[in-house]
Amino acid sequence: MKLSERDRNAAVAVLAVAAIAMAAYAVFLSPKSDMPSDGSEFYSMLQSSDEVGIFYDVRGADPAQATAIYQCGVDIISKGRFAQKKLEVISCDDKECMTITETLGFEQARKKIGAVPYILIKPGDGAYSFFQRHMEIYIGKNATGNATCDISATES
Repeated sequence: MKLSERDRNAAVAVLAVAAIAMAAYAVFLSPKSDMPSDGSEFYSMLQSSDEVGIFYDVRGADPAQATAIYQCGVDIISKGRFAQKKLEVISCDDKECMTITETLGFEQARKKIGAVPYILIKPGDGAYSFFQRHMEIYIGKNATGNATCDISATES
C-alpha cells in the first residue's frame, strides 16, 4: 500500500501533535519527582508552605496496626505544628481512599496530596524516610505509644 503525499503529510502532522502532547504532559501535568533526601528540604518546604497533608495508608495493616497509624497522625496534628496551615487529610484502606469530601482511588489520592508537603503514615518496620517533598513514617505491627511517630525527634 502506497500512501499519497497528502496522507504522508497528515501522518507526520499527527505524529508531531502526539509528540508535543506527550511532552506537554511530561512537563506540566505529570507528578513532580520526589527524590530521597536527608529531611532538610522537606522541613524547609513544610515550614514555608501554607498547606500540609497527612496521608494515612492502612492498606495491608492489621486492625491494631491501623489504629496505631491513625493515632500517629492524630498525635502529630494535636501538637499544633500545623495550626496556621490548611490541612489536607487523606486516608486509604484496602478498598478506597477518602478525604472529608470525596472518595478517590489510591493513585488519585497520591496525585491530590502530592502538590503539598505531606507526611505519609503507613505499615512498616517502625522507621522514617525523608524525601524532598514528603516524609514517610512506618508503623510496626507491635507499635505502642507514639515513640515511632513524633516528627520532632528528627526535625531540624
